Amino acid sequence: MSNDYDRYAAMRQEAFKKGESKPHRFVEKPAMKSLLTDLSGKKILMLGCGTGEESMLLREYGAADLVGVDLSSESIKLASSTYPEHDFQVADMHSLPFEDSSFDFVYSSLAVHYSSNPLSVYKEIARVLKPGGVLQFSVGHPMRWSSERVERDGHTTKLIGYDESSDPLSQRVYGDYSDFREYSETFPTGETLTFWVGPPSMHFGLLKEASFLIEDFIETRAIEETKEVDPNYYERFSKIPQFTIFVARKS
Repeated sequence: MSNDYDRYAAMRQEAFKKGESKPHRFVEKPAMKSLLTDLSGKKILMLGCGTGEESMLLREYGAADLVGVDLSSESIKLASSTYPEHDFQVADMHSLPFEDSSFDFVYSSLAVHYSSNPLSVYKEIARVLKPGGVLQFSVGHPMRWSSERVERDGHTTKLIGYDESSDPLSQRVYGDYSDFREYSETFPTGETLTFWVGPPSMHFGLLKEASFLIEDFIETRAIEETKEVDPNYYERFSKIPQFTIFVARKS
């Protein structure tokens, strides 16, 4: 399935601005923020920048020289009009239009997992990073995104695990934590996105193969503030990680 990034670009931007995207507001963004350090004087690439909202977060940490790339031309159009002080370009993360060693820091929020070949993305990021440059990125966690939908008692349950029945005919495995595979999800906005999910160990290995040294790693948890807005969402995603976040340095 091909993702229609352009069609939902404006809707996604509005949801981010209003704080309506719970995974971003209460889970992924706080975790990404917790790992950021001083970015003053650094040239930064936002990989898969969407409509540019990440630039506001990066500016909190001193970022001024920002370049954003995304495959969606509509997203880039919105980013350019909303944040004209930065440079936004349509580009494919597998083949970036920049010279070797162009950036000090690459920031990527939930973009790498749209690639069926993350190793090629990591190698391309390593190419455009300066020696010692840093990559910080998030991808989906298989505990959340490799689960299997099962109809139980009239509603959908997402399961990852196995049946311990002693009857061989009743034994069953739900979900697939270990393999790298395609996954689709339809969100409340009506947008259906297809992306690729694999275990954290896979990303560790691919990053090493692309000449990165892993410096930090987080499995996300919903922040306490979530309780006040949606207690059920907090209960679910303070116990089940939605995303993994890596900080890796080019060796």
